[in-house]
Amino acid sequence: MDSAPPIDRTASSTPEARLDALRALRREGIFSKPFRIAREPVSLPGVDSKTILSLGRAMLEFYKALDVLYLRSLEPGSPMAFARAYLDRGKPESLLNFARSKRFRKDIPLVLRPDLLLTSSGPVLTEMDSVPGGMGVLLQLSRILQSQGESSVWGGVQGILNGFASMIRALNPDPNLAIVVSDESSDYFPEMEFLSRCLSEGFFPAVCLRPHELRFDESGLFSRTPDGRENRISVIYRFFELFDLPNIPKMDILLYFVKGGKVQITPPVKPWLEEKMGLALWHSPRLRKHWEESLSPESLNLLDRLIPPTWILDPSPVPPSAGIPGLRIGEKELWDFCDLEILTQKERHLIIKPSGFSPLAWGSRGIVIGHDVSEEEWQRELRKAFDSFPTNPYVLQPFLKTSPVPCLSWDPVTGIPTQDEMRVRACPYYFVAGGEVSMGGILVTACSMDKKIIHGMVDSILAPAAFPEN
Repeated sequence: MDSAPPIDRTASSTPEARLDALRALRREGIFSKPFRIAREPVSLPGVDSKTILSLGRAMLEFYKALDVLYLRSLEPGSPMAFARAYLDRGKPESLLNFARSKRFRKDIPLVLRPDLLLTSSGPVLTEMDSVPGGMGVLLQLSRILQSQGESSVWGGVQGILNGFASMIRALNPDPNLAIVVSDESSDYFPEMEFLSRCLSEGFFPAVCLRPHELRFDESGLFSRTPDGRENRISVIYRFFELFDLPNIPKMDILLYFVKGGKVQITPPVKPWLEEKMGLALWHSPRLRKHWEESLSPESLNLLDRLIPPTWILDPSPVPPSAGIPGLRIGEKELWDFCDLEILTQKERHLIIKPSGFSPLAWGSRGIVIGHDVSEEEWQRELRKAFDSFPTNPYVLQPFLKTSPVPCLSWDPVTGIPTQDEMRVRACPYYFVAGGEVSMGGILVTACSMDKKIIHGMVDSILAPAAFPEN
């Protein structure tokens, strides 16, 4: 099996037929929420193809450099030890010892997804996700739209599938893949099951499992097919967060076989690569030389342009002779994070969010918009972040005003065509195979202009991005 299955182009290309096809997609369960349905791919104003194609390589270099930074910080007397002290907070020592094993020394995430917000000055990279959802949804949306006559989907109709398959084959040229989805991530099970089914049809054996469905014997892990046959697993795609490990059945057994080399796992079990604090460390003056030595000039300049100011909310007292680099609110320079408590509502165009290793750190949970809450609530949330610092650090970023983007959709119930100006988040999916990076597609999430947080809410639109004209 060397290629993806062909696209079915037998359906009519009328708007009604496309709406019916997308409603069928919802009935199949790949959508877990009643999102609005896009009538066509969404154009991304201000986003050029050079930026998108260069960003994948830049993110790969960043993850490699962050991994090296962490490992160097383990050396006695390392000037980078402060970075490890941040990144290790709240992690069990047993997990850290496992992650630091020499066997995994060069392992990095192989699916890279940034969150890009579209502003008047161009795209801004607010987060990096190495365990991203949305791949199955984007694959099916792209297939449906292209089968109905659309040819402008960025990454192509099979970009996600081809990229994912190449990534897995680079780990093992003849793989038996299991995509393991935890209960915490169960909303994503239908789309990951769809992805595994497409991989099986076009590339190699693949199943989507819940952890308790894993079987094992002395030689490794396997799944059992409906007809009772054993399917020996050689590669696991981990679709669960590391904070959730204690709640996942058979996880000790899985990690035992991973460490023994009986099965490969991606993303790697490295919690320091799954923290939003990485964006704050990017801006640390003490680490600037490390980034300059580790990244190409092109990647360095691109990330400098895209990554917004980000700070770790560290409540430690700042000496009178020091300050917090770059923390200014208008003309006001803040010398200590405690100064945030006295900001007025107009000055609080800021976002607080958990960095990682927490059930609040994904799915837009735990986010506080400074100008959207009362003074009392703002101060309460700041104190909560400060109190959580020893075990679950939070980060601070500016709230970004996004540009309105026209989006065409159907009402999911009535089928009436709609056109709205919306706030947009664009999420490209990059796949790493043999050290090379490919872009498989871009999932657009669009929300109404009055929504402060862009995520997959009930009245949002999900759509592939349209290939740019430039």
